[in-house]
Amino acid sequence: MVWRIGIDIGGAFTDLFAVDSENGQGFWVKVESTPPHFEKGVLDGIGQLEEQGVKLEDTSQIIHGQTVVINTIVTRSGANVGFFTTSGFDVLEIQRANRRDIFNFKYKKPKPFTSRFFTQWIDERIDADKKVYKPLKKEELRKGALKLLEKGAESFAIGFINSYLNPTHEVQAKIEVQKALEETGIRGDFITISSDLSREWREYERFNTAVLNAYVQPIFVKYLTKLEKAFKEKGFNGVFYLTLAAGGMATSEFSKSFPIATVEGGPVAGIMGSIILGRLLDEKNLIVIDGGSTTTKAGLAKELQCQINTEYWIEQDEWNAGYPTRVPVININEIGTGGTSIVWVDEAGNLQVGPKAAGARPGPACYGMGGKLPTLTDAYLIAGYLNPDFLLGGKLRIDKELAYRAFEGISQRLKLDLKNTAYGAIRVANDNSSNLIRLISVSKGYDPREFSLVAHGGSGPMMAPFIAEELGIPKIIVPAIPSGVFNAWGMIGLDIRHELVQTEIQEIRENKDFTDFLNSIFSNLEEKILKTFQDEGVALGTVEIEKYLDLRYVGQAHTLKVSVSAGPLGGDEIIGIKNRFNESHFKEYGFSLNESGIEVVNFHVVGVHKIHHPQIEKQESHWNLQDAFLGTRKIFNGISEEEIPIYKKEKLPLDITLFGPCVVEGDTSTIIITPTFKAYHDHFGNFILVRK
Repeated sequence: MVWRIGIDIGGAFTDLFAVDSENGQGFWVKVESTPPHFEKGVLDGIGQLEEQGVKLEDTSQIIHGQTVVINTIVTRSGANVGFFTTSGFDVLEIQRANRRDIFNFKYKKPKPFTSRFFTQWIDERIDADKKVYKPLKKEELRKGALKLLEKGAESFAIGFINSYLNPTHEVQAKIEVQKALEETGIRGDFITISSDLSREWREYERFNTAVLNAYVQPIFVKYLTKLEKAFKEKGFNGVFYLTLAAGGMATSEFSKSFPIATVEGGPVAGIMGSIILGRLLDEKNLIVIDGGSTTTKAGLAKELQCQINTEYWIEQDEWNAGYPTRVPVININEIGTGGTSIVWVDEAGNLQVGPKAAGARPGPACYGMGGKLPTLTDAYLIAGYLNPDFLLGGKLRIDKELAYRAFEGISQRLKLDLKNTAYGAIRVANDNSSNLIRLISVSKGYDPREFSLVAHGGSGPMMAPFIAEELGIPKIIVPAIPSGVFNAWGMIGLDIRHELVQTEIQEIRENKDFTDFLNSIFSNLEEKILKTFQDEGVALGTVEIEKYLDLRYVGQAHTLKVSVSAGPLGGDEIIGIKNRFNESHFKEYGFSLNESGIEVVNFHVVGVHKIHHPQIEKQESHWNLQDAFLGTRKIFNGISEEEIPIYKKEKLPLDITLFGPCVVEGDTSTIIITPTFKAYHDHFGNFILVRK
């Protein structure tokens, strides 16, 4: 079996990329997404790959990044969750007393994903010393399960106080609830306990993670089951993987139990793919922007290392606290600006772009699928940056007249002509994206002028030069892999990854008792991770273990993550850990307290089984510039119209330099080269933009 297939579902398009693991040959397809039945789009894409000779019976791996989990949460279309928690505690309703912004008068407390109506309080208690204060009453659990069933519960979550220290009661409760369900003829498949997802402290975050996992699990499992059945019918006998938010992948069976761990798997694959590209080009510092159909996402890799957080907030913005999840996630940010984002005018008469979007259906007005509202794609078309006849290399016919009609109302309201209105929308969208990159760079202490910008996605290469001009970024890299399917390609390079985090608060001491304590916790977590790999059929000798500690000065509230050397720890390693923490604290906050005590808060262990990454080979050029030249087109640059050359990306020779302004049209995206930049093809087929 030679083929490995990556599948990425976006708001408007579903992308598939297949690589022959023996000779590196690759095929890709891009089809329309089919919400809410996303599996239809996936199967359409599989059918098109089969027409190119990619057979599922010859496929060893399918790696899938999906939006089912996040869409289920955002659209509030998940299951009724029955929640068992400790009597006297109402953590999901109380949430956090501290507000991020005390002067935010629009603040609203997030509404929990399960209500008090679906909550059963259980008279049990484990104290902070890990000892049982009140034993669990089995009959109380069984009665509670039946009562929640009568109320309409479809999935269950269990979160008890201090279970991160001692999960015994949660494990016993799951068994009793399963028994009660099975007695009524219902399989107890959808029961989540918080300690399985996280052994970190902070009860609200942990309980909310368990509830969200239970909320999406029935729909997610149903979706995966449909796909697995369809794949099997087509002869697939390989391993089906799901991408994880932490930058790896796990089997579908693991993902069915913990779907919340896959919440941002698609965008993360683009960052991991960019790291593969960075190694190839010897680029150490990367900012990655993924311009999609409905959102734009950005991440950062310093020295080709991503920052991984174990807390991720869904739907957090300037007005909303959002919903916390205790799952490892690569640090990415996103905004509701993409190719199908709707352009509108607010009450103050200001032009706005997004966050609402036309999506796959009806799509931008120019697609001719019934969309009437103006979108960012329509704006680029009116300004002349997009081909007025078709997109996707000719596969998608578009109508410029429909775009003009969609913008007439906004143009009249702003008292501007159509081209100025469209260009204004482009600048607003690109300013939004520039602010997004400031969030992941400047606000974190990184200077974007010291990074190269990797731009992919359908709209990423269009917005990249405007962003680079705004932030002073010296170089833009548009990957040789077609931009619009780069996430799907990146999935093929993901490693199998599992990780565990456990809270155990102890002040660091330089003695044998403390090193024995550290080694004992790390050994226990490592054993559990290796057991997970073993259950998945991975040879344990191929698993690499990474260890980290979340540390803080005594009295602090927040922690910093510090790497720990492999193998047993001794006195010298403890001194090294303290020194690395002091250095990290100085870098992060501008000071360090070298004489202050340091506390361990969390133990973090990662297991990685490395996969052979897809290769980008050097190319030979058989084209000349005249082959690539498509003619000229008038574009509006915000001041006047000018006639600029248009080129076909796939026919550009490797040894030619293009000077902006010009436009390069690819099969999956359009690259805009502004007057600030010149551009060239490198020997791998990557398109590089540098300042003149």
